[in-house]
Amino acid sequence: MRVATASQQNYLIEMWRYATLLKRQSADPAIGHEHVPGASASLQGVDVSINSLGMRGPEPDLATPGKQKVVIIGDSNAMGWGVSEADTLRGQLAADLGPSAEVMTTGVGNMNMTQIVANWLRYSGTVRPQTVILLATVRAPAVQEGEGAGWLVRHSQLYALLVSFVQIAMQNTPGKEALVDHYKTLWSGGRGFVAMEAALDRLKANQATEGYRVIVMLVPEPHSYQPYLFGFTSDVMRSEAEKRGWTFIDPLPELAQRPAESYWVTNSDVHFNADAFHIMAELLKPYLAAPRE
Repeated sequence: MRVATASQQNYLIEMWRYATLLKRQSADPAIGHEHVPGASASLQGVDVSINSLGMRGPEPDLATPGKQKVVIIGDSNAMGWGVSEADTLRGQLAADLGPSAEVMTTGVGNMNMTQIVANWLRYSGTVRPQTVILLATVRAPAVQEGEGAGWLVRHSQLYALLVSFVQIAMQNTPGKEALVDHYKTLWSGGRGFVAMEAALDRLKANQATEGYRVIVMLVPEPHSYQPYLFGFTSDVMRSEAEKRGWTFIDPLPELAQRPAESYWVTNSDVHFNADAFHIMAELLKPYLAAPRE
């Protein structure tokens, strides 16, 4: 199995390697899992380095007075899975804003909104940014069960792959209609949705304490934009952002000008590539260049 997956093109194995090489269980149950500070690995053919703060990317300059600080919070999209550091959303914004700005990301793969916010709150008092960009996805209200894995899953690629196949098969939700129904259920209420709203309230409370602004950008469901069947998630997230006084940006109109698969990292991995992050960065730049409200 190790020989067969040595090309780093097997998505399931690469995510398993990410979990075992760059992540660890967090001491905070609300976070669940976090990056290992100082760790690095080549994943899906891309070098990924975690800095001393546990963020993907270079060491941030938090000491220079007057430097604009921007933090992207989220899951694997905010982390930039499958994309080189320079091509991530963080990397592209950093290049666009130049040396007068410090752009960071607390993104960690496989997090729901509760975990995303809990992970950010442990950085908030240290980083003290001017702007927080919440990169939400349609999985934001998902219920995240415990990530604890047995010894065999952690140490055997073959067993981890078999477990992944079994989990996929047991979901028993094939087809586009089932996927739409699944997300409609997630976004219409229930335990995960209530937890998402509570997490957004915690972010709002922290914003009031620390004085930063919040920009919310919802990453569209990536499988197809013509037609796009998940507009209800945008409507809900826009409402959640606006009732808290936050700016909401929907990148779907710009992204939908090309086929959804043109933004995939690989044919079998629907995470966003550099082109998608470029569009998102262009939408964000006017808000970051303008004076704070």
